[in-house]
Amino acid sequence: MTTAAAPPAPRARVPAPASSFVGREAELAELAGRLASGRLVTLTGPGGAGKTRLAVEAVRLDPLLAADAVFVDLTRVGARAAVACATAEAAGLRVPEDAALDALVWSLDGGGPALIVLDNVEHVLDETAAFVAHLLEEAPTARVLATSRRPLRVSGEEVMPVGPMDDEDAQRLFWERARSVRPSLPDAPESRAAARDLCARLDRLPLGLELAAARMTVLTPAEMLPLLERPFPVLASGSAAVPERHRSLHACIASSVDTLGDRERAVFEAFAVFASPFGTQAASAVAGATLEDLEDLVGRSLVHAGVDGSGGTVFRLLETLRDYAREGLESSGRLRDARRRHLDWLLAEFGADQVPTMLEATTRARAGDRLLPDLRAALDYAAEADPAAGLRLFSASRDIWFRRAQSEGLARVNALLERHPDPDESRAGALVAAEVLHNAFQETDAVELCAAEALAIFAEGSLPTGTALHFQAVGRFLAGHFAEAQEAARASYRVFVEHGDVAGQSRALGSVGTAAVAAGEYAEALPVLARALSLAEAGGDVWSQGQLLTYTGLAETSLGRVADGRASLLRAVDRFARIGDISLQGIALARLAALAVRKAPATAVRAAAAASRREGAGGKYHSITRADFDEVRTAAERLLGRKAMREAWEAGERLTFAEAAAALSALDGGASTTGGLSPREQEVAEMVRRGHTNASIAVRLGLSERTVEHHVAHILAKLGLRNRASLAGWVARRGQDADG
Repeated sequence: MTTAAAPPAPRARVPAPASSFVGREAELAELAGRLASGRLVTLTGPGGAGKTRLAVEAVRLDPLLAADAVFVDLTRVGARAAVACATAEAAGLRVPEDAALDALVWSLDGGGPALIVLDNVEHVLDETAAFVAHLLEEAPTARVLATSRRPLRVSGEEVMPVGPMDDEDAQRLFWERARSVRPSLPDAPESRAAARDLCARLDRLPLGLELAAARMTVLTPAEMLPLLERPFPVLASGSAAVPERHRSLHACIASSVDTLGDRERAVFEAFAVFASPFGTQAASAVAGATLEDLEDLVGRSLVHAGVDGSGGTVFRLLETLRDYAREGLESSGRLRDARRRHLDWLLAEFGADQVPTMLEATTRARAGDRLLPDLRAALDYAAEADPAAGLRLFSASRDIWFRRAQSEGLARVNALLERHPDPDESRAGALVAAEVLHNAFQETDAVELCAAEALAIFAEGSLPTGTALHFQAVGRFLAGHFAEAQEAARASYRVFVEHGDVAGQSRALGSVGTAAVAAGEYAEALPVLARALSLAEAGGDVWSQGQLLTYTGLAETSLGRVADGRASLLRAVDRFARIGDISLQGIALARLAALAVRKAPATAVRAAAAASRREGAGGKYHSITRADFDEVRTAAERLLGRKAMREAWEAGERLTFAEAAAALSALDGGASTTGGLSPREQEVAEMVRRGHTNASIAVRLGLSERTVEHHVAHILAKLGLRNRASLAGWVARRGQDADG
């Protein structure tokens, strides 16, 4: 395949709230005891009762627990999304949707997070219950703390209700928050009495108290009380069976929203269409929000501000507030317009009306990876209202679906294609995206059909034809039609040359070379792959570098140049690790394991088993790699015995790719062919030999110049050399020795 995988992510740690925690001493003690003895604890209670905050505080008070916990915010998971996938993402695992549960089990068995906090479960209750039941059964070390309005009803579940705060704690919370926004708030007996009544009216639920306190910037408790007497809508259903405490909380939300002007209220309600945290530009595009609007809404506690993974400010609505805002959109008849603006924003965000180069498509998708929940929501709307726009959005985000949700993505694009049969460029672009996903499952006949239809629509020689031809070449390669694959790849290359798409040229030439490798034409493949690698380095295409180094290593080892091939494969593993690839990295690891099996059979088996997990990750390996797995199993069974080989394989299935790579890399212990240099250091040393400056190396390897300086200094110290010239000479001599 020729799409880039998402970079690995750190675990989503339990958040550290900005405000103090007030009261709940008895509940904290009870929860600590339950967590110490039970494997599944569910905090239940009404919206706004403070379940999330109680869970977070209990975990944070136990340093050992906090250090080994992962936090999963399920408010971002739509009804169609997988809870297991969201949990895997929070745990730092980048795997396709259908492999998420198994990956979590492997991670937990291998020392992954021992406590998973699942927050806001109620809207995906059945799916979460099934996920938790399976996880607890398969991973004996796992523990789960959930927050929900209803129990999960899973065997062994300990349910701990979270109700209103006691009177004293509720008043403490109200006054602390009120004084934080208005230090001069009068503290007369009348105000204290009104605050006590206010807390009682709000059922002493923390969210209601927080919202009421936020209004103290312009009101006193006595002035706030009458606002809660107004007749406000309770829930969308208007059911008389709704508990009174929910009505009180809703009245509190309504009292805050009711003080907004018409325009500000429209802004707040429009935020309900976001399925993920959103930035200022998104807020402006979808809701017409200004910075002043955001500042005002955050100050009123109607919108919460936070920081995303890149350090930027993002905003979100709490679930209860989002539900209330959506009710307002629906009742006012503005929901459809807001969803349309949301779709238009995503179309612009992904550059859906532009024709990207190969690398631009990968880069845009990687940058927009966090927007998958919003993509789902927008595509749901587009399927009903504007399938052509949905096709353009899907095409622009194709790499995300390949990396994160292949089965779902294929179903979505096929449904959109059915709704928009017109032979236009919207359909053609989506057909190319469908090629990518069909290739993931080696559905090569479908790839050929999609490519033929797309090519019939695109203008001859246009940049999109190069992309369509490229993925057609991949499909033909996977089908074993190597000559036809090279024909399509060369045609793709000519288009990319015409349009100056360097990354496209690299990937097209790479397809020519990989087809040659698959056909057994190893010597013929190497110069093509080398030329493609040079282009990939010049264009900064890290994924393509990994692919080309992988197939270079396969060709070199097949020709008996084992040292060269092993070095190429280790460099490929390093490239893929940098971008979190979950598919092609396994090809390199499998060949490295096959090379090592006679020297270190147990290590080779474990590494091959780790790589084999890709078989359950939404795609299939080519016969070349399946043959490497067979070689490892056969040789190891002969050397170790069947039982020991099977035990090593089972142990390896719990290893990460990084652990498998480290074990394989360490086997030579710094043999003379490398001088003890790591794969990255070998790479830097080779580029020094070629005459590249530190700045040039930094650009080509995607590193900072300072990092390259450190690498060069470390290499010189490790080898006992004095300068770059002596290093270049050392590398040249080593290359001659290896060839000899």
